[in-house]
Amino acid sequence: MKHYIEITLLPSVEVGLGFLWQKVYQQIHLALVEIKDENDEVNVGISFPKYGADNFPLGDTVRLFGKTSNDLTALRLEEWLKRLSDYVAITAIKEVPQNIETYKCFSRKQVKSNTERLARRQAKRKGISFEEAMLNYENMQGETTQLPFIVLDSLSTGQRLKLFIQNEQRAIHVEGNFNTFGFSKESTIPWF
Repeated sequence: MKHYIEITLLPSVEVGLGFLWQKVYQQIHLALVEIKDENDEVNVGISFPKYGADNFPLGDTVRLFGKTSNDLTALRLEEWLKRLSDYVAITAIKEVPQNIETYKCFSRKQVKSNTERLARRQAKRKGISFEEAMLNYENMQGETTQLPFIVLDSLSTGQRLKLFIQNEQRAIHVEGNFNTFGFSKESTIPWF
């Protein structure tokens, strides 16, 4: 990852940071979907440089990294974020600093908390009744997490989902692709 763009969210009294994350990240996700390859992967990864901030766990900044500057140009972020221009500051494409010693993986954590949803899914996959599937989950305690999240609307299902975001520090850079959320469990992002 040699180049990056930084987007800073600019909340106001009327528009809070959580609402802005929802709107901005939805647009980033759609931009990534537009450039995905046949394996539903992209050459652009995402980091949250202020991850873990006290006032808002994701902070107010997102960085998008590309292997080349063309990867970032192809996103057309200014176009995707045009209607939010009063609430975001987008930098020009910059080169990643040379002496990076730390890398991170940002990935989605799927929390298994809704037993009815899990049972419906199991019933569909295994061809069993919903009631039978519910019996398999009757003693299950829902999983909880304190990870930061962004609420997104799925355009394919129409449902609202919480995108829980975890990160893991790595000592070495691992080259690879990312999903259409800009995440990967293996590929790393420079941390600075």
